[in-house]
Amino acid sequence: MNKKRIIIVTIFIILTIVSLIIGPNMNLIKELFEGNQLAWTNFVYGRIPRTVVIILAASSLSVAGLIMQSVSRNKFISPSTAGTSNAAMLGVLIGYLFLGSQSLSVKFGFAFIFAMASSFVFIFLLNKIKFKNVIYVPLIGMMYGALISAIATFIAHQTNSLQILAGLNLATFSHITLLNSTLLLILIPAMIAAFIFSASFGVVALGEDFSKNLGVNYKFVMAIALIIISAISASTVVVVGPLPFVGLIIPNIVTVYYGDNIKKSIFDIALIGSIFVLLNDIISRLIIFPYEVAVGFTMGITGAIIFLILIFKKGKKI
Repeated sequence: MNKKRIIIVTIFIILTIVSLIIGPNMNLIKELFEGNQLAWTNFVYGRIPRTVVIILAASSLSVAGLIMQSVSRNKFISPSTAGTSNAAMLGVLIGYLFLGSQSLSVKFGFAFIFAMASSFVFIFLLNKIKFKNVIYVPLIGMMYGALISAIATFIAHQTNSLQILAGLNLATFSHITLLNSTLLLILIPAMIAAFIFSASFGVVALGEDFSKNLGVNYKFVMAIALIIISAISASTVVVVGPLPFVGLIIPNIVTVYYGDNIKKSIFDIALIGSIFVLLNDIISRLIIFPYEVAVGFTMGITGAIIFLILIFKKGKKI
């Protein structure tokens, strides 16, 4: 393990511990050592699931962003800028309107189907575009995402479901408990698949002809990539909400040091993504302590600042 990775792992462990400690009851750790049963219930059913969900959601979204940037061959593409997250929210809304079900499995099913369809449409559109400027492609993605959001808003307005849509757009970990976070277990096989196919994703990034010459089934690997991205986006949107900038800025930060070697950088991307969201969640809990603001608010500010820095740096190279 090199020095950089040791530092990253150390920061990750520290923030994880801080995340477990911080809460409305700052004496919780003391009460745990005293054997307080209520404190242990709060810790096991509240704080541990919240921290685990943060790590799972953050690491998987970071990896999903890396995969999407690889298969689209553009550093400014992510599930949030390519319409995937928007489509997942539309899917949840449609599922509610047709079935009226609030179960996580039904929400995930509709979110996954819509996210998958949206991802395939976006990749299809990219393949039809001849002029693929580094800024032009994400602009198309954002317009595509805006179109899906507009459709969702129109449907919600016509069906008096604006409150449901507003809830879907709110990214927060405040409601997370052991009972409502089990859906995110689907992220574990998705992450395992991402690690297994990481080398193949790197080959696919070279294009279809190169992939065939190197013995990689381009269409199969592309389908696996889109399934992983859709599963991650759908599950995080259903349980947590759309976490902004994670899949966009984290892969860009890490690839500065590792280049485009996905297999080499994927572990650090997962860790740094977790660090980014853990830090923002801690800030969101401390701003108006003992209350908290939605983590999407703090991530929107910090993510936008980092994204602008990346834009200016990339702009100098274009």
